Amino acid sequence: MRLHSMYLKTFSLGVQNSLEYRTNFFLNLFGAIFPILIQFFYWRAVFTSSGQQIVFGFSYNQMIAYSVLAVLMSKLIGTTFQYEIARDIKDGGLNKYLVKPIGYLSYRIFCFLGEKSVQMLVVLALSVIIMLLLNAWLDFPVNLPYILLFLCVVPSALMLNFFIYYSLSAVAFWFTEANGAFRTFALLANIAGGGLFPLDIYGPVTKAILLALPFNYVIYFPIRLLSGTLTGPEIAAGAMMQLVWIGVFAALSTLLWRQGLTKYIAVGG
Repeated sequence: MRLHSMYLKTFSLGVQNSLEYRTNFFLNLFGAIFPILIQFFYWRAVFTSSGQQIVFGFSYNQMIAYSVLAVLMSKLIGTTFQYEIARDIKDGGLNKYLVKPIGYLSYRIFCFLGEKSVQMLVVLALSVIIMLLLNAWLDFPVNLPYILLFLCVVPSALMLNFFIYYSLSAVAFWFTEANGAFRTFALLANIAGGGLFPLDIYGPVTKAILLALPFNYVIYFPIRLLSGTLTGPEIAAGAMMQLVWIGVFAALSTLLWRQGLTKYIAVGG
């Protein structure tokens, strides 16, 4: 079988997996209603008690719109393959991929893209509906150029998140139980990426630190772009930094996996 056919088959497998587990995905989306409601009541209390129209640089309407879109973005870029990788390493399932011409990284990338292609269509369609509702209810700006730019940076956000978690999955070569570390990391990364609150609420020093990390380019940057609050140079710089961080984590994952596979083969898989 030609290599490109194997890539296509792996991509199709990802699509099939996404369709097979679509109920779980929709339940996960439905579960996002509760965090959104919590944010709604929380920020209403904050704005009411402060007596201010602008808090942390956001109006109430802008804060609610950000919270809703950030939850949806978090669902879109979320990963679970790290748990599958840990299981492959622990149970020896990785062995069969070591002799295949497609390679384990390529297998995971195309399977991931296949899964996300279906989920992206659902989330983006839902996002359009929600944006129209936000526009009617909260006067959220619906600007076609920003929507198109948002669609351009979403694939980079997905690939950046993929390589972050593919790098993280390598810890399973050294630790027999890595699931707890995965869950803790996912929680902290979501907070650092602006998935819970916009980074503006943390103060100038903490915000500067978080902006220097890769996580904000997965959630915070795309949502701020979509909201129309970034300038042209800021958008260009953010898109470039997404690519830079993808390169960094692609190189890091290669290094970690090379070392991990040496240990894996040495102990007989």
